[in-house]
Amino acid sequence: MRVQIVYPDDNWILNKLAKYLIDNIDYVHGSILTPDITTNWDLTYFINYFLYRPDFGAGLFKKPLQNSKKTGAFFTHKDIYTYEKKAKNLDFCICPCTLTADYLKKYNKNTHVIYHGIDLDRFKPKLTLGFIGKKQKGNRKGMDLFGLIQEIPFVELKATNGTLSEDEIPEFYHSIDYVLITSTVEGGPLCFQEGLASGKEIISTDVGMVHDFKQCEGIYIFDRENPQTLINILHELYEKKLKRRQTIEQYSIEYFVNEHKKLFQKYCS
Repeated sequence: MRVQIVYPDDNWILNKLAKYLIDNIDYVHGSILTPDITTNWDLTYFINYFLYRPDFGAGLFKKPLQNSKKTGAFFTHKDIYTYEKKAKNLDFCICPCTLTADYLKKYNKNTHVIYHGIDLDRFKPKLTLGFIGKKQKGNRKGMDLFGLIQEIPFVELKATNGTLSEDEIPEFYHSIDYVLITSTVEGGPLCFQEGLASGKEIISTDVGMVHDFKQCEGIYIFDRENPQTLINILHELYEKKLKRRQTIEQYSIEYFVNEHKKLFQKYCS
């Protein structure tokens, strides 16, 4: 079986998707922007549909696909007036969502849904904790817990260390998931209010004004004398992120490649 994929050269999303197929299916070959008309192909697949032209004009490109038994294309959202015409002229269409597929089925009954494949190894959840304050003598700020926290592989701990200006502080809050308060004694702390004002959840000991609001949503209290309670909270919060990941976890690069393999084999048989 010989399949060529015609794809854009912009190093953007569709270019990436095309390369997943070219790099992982041994009978697939790539052609940038225009199809190879010097070789006989079982199938020519266009990523994006925009690159497919039933009539490429005069001369050499008048019948560019006479050397391909089947033609198909990957259809993103509608954005050109020939969208439907292109679908009608193809043997099959592939869409990344059911909204597009349901629309195109009116013009080509051989329309399929294959969601984008993503590199799951590159996109992994983590917890980013932010400590607002600076190092002090003694253990009032509870920094002895930092070593324990940093041993957890899914946790990133960021600290201001007293080096940020007032103008930089708000951006720090925006860069974290949770405000971490490990103090043994506090009057406030101010970061409790600033964190909530920034829409961040709080992981804290039962100190200062935190005690007055500890029943409120988004506030997690751990026992300073029992560090395992902190670790348990971090694992619970991480599990929530993993649950969100499960929504798309099946749509990996392998999924994208395998679903295309099935369709290539179907239309080349």
